[in-house]
Amino acid sequence: MRGEMGSDEGGLYRSRLGRGMDEEALSYLSSLSDDREILLDDLEGTEAHVIMLYEQKIISEDEAAEIVKVLEELREKALRGEVELEGGFEDVHELIEAYAVKRLGVEIGGKLHTGRSRNDQIALDIRLRVRRYLLELWEAGLRLAEAFLSKAREERDTLMPHYTHLQQAQIGYVSQYLLAHLDHLLRDIERIESCYHRVNQSPLGACAIAGSTLPLNRMRVAELLGFEGLIENSVDAVSSRDFALEALSAASIMMVNLSRVAEDLIIWSSSEFDYVELPDELASPSSVMPHKKNPCILELLRAKTGKVIGLLTASLALMKGIPTGYDRDLQEGKPLIWEALRESCRSVRMMAKVIKRIRFKRDKLLESVAKSYAPAIELAEALIKHSGLSLREAHQLVGAFVKRLHESKIPLRSSRLEDLRELAEEVLGRGIRLPEEAFREAVRADRVPRLRLTRGAAHPEEVRRQIEEREKLLKEHSSRLREALKNLSESRRKFEESLSLLLSRSTA
Repeated sequence: MRGEMGSDEGGLYRSRLGRGMDEEALSYLSSLSDDREILLDDLEGTEAHVIMLYEQKIISEDEAAEIVKVLEELREKALRGEVELEGGFEDVHELIEAYAVKRLGVEIGGKLHTGRSRNDQIALDIRLRVRRYLLELWEAGLRLAEAFLSKAREERDTLMPHYTHLQQAQIGYVSQYLLAHLDHLLRDIERIESCYHRVNQSPLGACAIAGSTLPLNRMRVAELLGFEGLIENSVDAVSSRDFALEALSAASIMMVNLSRVAEDLIIWSSSEFDYVELPDELASPSSVMPHKKNPCILELLRAKTGKVIGLLTASLALMKGIPTGYDRDLQEGKPLIWEALRESCRSVRMMAKVIKRIRFKRDKLLESVAKSYAPAIELAEALIKHSGLSLREAHQLVGAFVKRLHESKIPLRSSRLEDLRELAEEVLGRGIRLPEEAFREAVRADRVPRLRLTRGAAHPEEVRRQIEEREKLLKEHSSRLREALKNLSESRRKFEESLSLLLSRSTA
């Protein structure tokens, strides 16, 4: 590829400057090593621009056909891995244009960039690439959501202690825990979908910053590339990167949510909890301790979350002091975007595998539930309903009761109502009214979820309702992703039709 550029590599844009760039300075300035991500996007955007130039009669049909033929030739080489991004070029834009000039001469190849600046060109490339990453993240998020929902159905009646401050708080269901994280994820997906529509706007035609005197049809290029509209203001089009910051923000929030799940599962897989077990194919051994089964995938997800947060922070810091317009600082933002979105996509896919294959140890969870003092809140509420105690009185009495039971190593489920009545005289100075049946229901951990009345609570019927409603929501989200993909596919079909017409002209 390098040999095809000729001996004047890298001099394409230096007509104002009398000397070639210092070699070390060029190496420092060049973004070629980071531009592999957008090579195909740049070629696609360039082809769409050339089609528009021909349709607007800015260049001739023959010229457009020759340029497109060369660009397709380069695209095929890129797909075969034959394009090495190296040489004396500042970026991928210059490399592609130099290739066209070398193959067609400056009289024709030099028209490829007409009405365009690298400023709107790179804004376009980043939007095209971020768009693809968001679609990937959107789809991966939906697959993870399906895994959460499937596992919630599977564990619908599996009891577990829910925790606050990592202390047992109330008794609920594994299914409700999974549905909680499904709801987190659905909000993540909504953020990604909303961001996608803001990303999917074309900046091309803004030129350097203030537009062009040539009759460019900006909307036509947007249509060819599957964009939903334009970044209308030309200054905004080349200056803004808020769309990328938003994508990284959505990815970071999603990763933080997943990191919390990872942390739960790491803790629950420990010998001390022993609530879950990873399948062998998703666990790691120790190099020296034969008994170990380590949750290294989940640990790495936690670490990668920190990395994605750091990449977002670096991106925000990069943008904060840049004056309006295009500045070369923005070049450093590209690899941050690619790495953050790439790591997020990989992590979401990996978490989906974990959730699908992880095993909740029902017997161990039930054992923990049976020994728990967590139903104390239900006992307090039973006293409020049957004895007319205030919350504070009930809290005071039940707290003293649990303290006594704990000191005597008596589980709550084995406690006696007469002991509670006796303690009430001591703590409150009066008796309590509480039927034996109500007392026994309140202290049985396996029964208390069925006593709850509030919407969204850990009650079997509420869990069933939530599962059914989330199934419908997932179908709606999946339908919107299919619609977005369908729109892009239709635009691509029309783009390829226009491309084929020009290519047939070049071989006629």
